[in-house]
Amino acid sequence: MALSGTEAVRAVMRRAQCLLLDFDGPVCDIFAGLPAPMVAASLRATLEEAGATLPPEVRTTDDPLEVFRFSGALSNDLNRLALGTLAELEVKAVGTARPTPGAADLIELARGRGMAVAIASNNSVAAVTAFLDREELTAQIDYISARTAKDPSLMKPNPHLLDQALTYLSADPSSALLVGDSVTDVEASRLAGVVAVGYANRPGKVERLSAVGADLIVTSMAELADALR
Repeated sequence: MALSGTEAVRAVMRRAQCLLLDFDGPVCDIFAGLPAPMVAASLRATLEEAGATLPPEVRTTDDPLEVFRFSGALSNDLNRLALGTLAELEVKAVGTARPTPGAADLIELARGRGMAVAIASNNSVAAVTAFLDREELTAQIDYISARTAKDPSLMKPNPHLLDQALTYLSADPSSALLVGDSVTDVEASRLAGVVAVGYANRPGKVERLSAVGADLIVTSMAELADALR
């Protein structure tokens, strides 16, 4: 059963030496101004115009990452087209992305305590970099482990992005935690051997994140920041 509450949060945060953050959710709402369904539709249209045949479940999904996942089953050219198109759309979305309250404070406090801080995201490196630059957070982040490969199987729940960050930071998994708001974040954390902190930012997420094995559940990033004050 996932832990929650001030004392549990404090205990987890003060043991950690490495803070990994998912991007969309814990750091910002990337699609706040350019909604995800519109991005998914644009990506579908680009693929179909290039000759792709999409199954019903892909034609109806509101999640652009799911459209990209499907592109792995297409030709190399279409897969590469999906990779580039989605990155362009994500960078555009960053212009109206909404920072998550408490995230910048958490990053600053973690760095102040000597923790390494990295982003581990299924979104593109280009989008993450653009947002960090916009918010003047780039200098606070030690590493960005995000989507660059056209192989969708390397995205979470595959632990690849977490493993890549831990290797770069020379961090032991047992000393690290990942804050993420999705089931795939928790699954990747468990596979990588890091503490899974579920950020339940919407109704129903406490139950979903607990069910897949989150070690700790918070409902605001401020809970994590406060634990380091």
